[in-house]
Amino acid sequence: MRKQYDDFTQLKVKDMSKAISDMTYKYINPETNTPTRVPSKHYEKILDQVTEKYMSDVTSRQFLVIMYNQLSALKKEDEKYFNQALLCLDLDLNPKDLRINERIAIEYTNDFINEKKAQEKKDYHFLNQDIIDGFNEFKDNPEIQAKAVRDSNRYEEQENNMFSHNDYRDGR
Repeated sequence: MRKQYDDFTQLKVKDMSKAISDMTYKYINPETNTPTRVPSKHYEKILDQVTEKYMSDVTSRQFLVIMYNQLSALKKEDEKYFNQALLCLDLDLNPKDLRINERIAIEYTNDFINEKKAQEKKDYHFLNQDIIDGFNEFKDNPEIQAKAVRDSNRYEEQENNMFSHNDYRDGR
């Protein structure tokens, strides 16, 4: 069974951009109750960009995935030592240099973490609530999101100008 996606991938950049613009237009913004207008030129610029510049983004994202997978595996393997290691990292303590009172405190802190996790269940977060609140604010604040997109667009435009500069392409 053939899907729209199959036909979409066969389109040229200009036609693909128009199609994406049309799809975007069909989204009715709940705040304004109007269709979302994004010119096809916007998508055309994005789809026509040199893919090499996205390698750093892909690499960064992949590095985050690798770190997440490693940390997740360590947590599953032994959550006690995982929590204690995070505590040492956060407090800038080297486990091999811990004094007796610090070793005792780390043990008790691990018990405290377990009790807190048992009480709060799904609402438990290892990170300070201020950090969680900050994350949610950054994630949900349209002004912060818009600034980040504008900054990213400006950076991409600068890179595009650099890629299209003759001296850069000729390797001079």
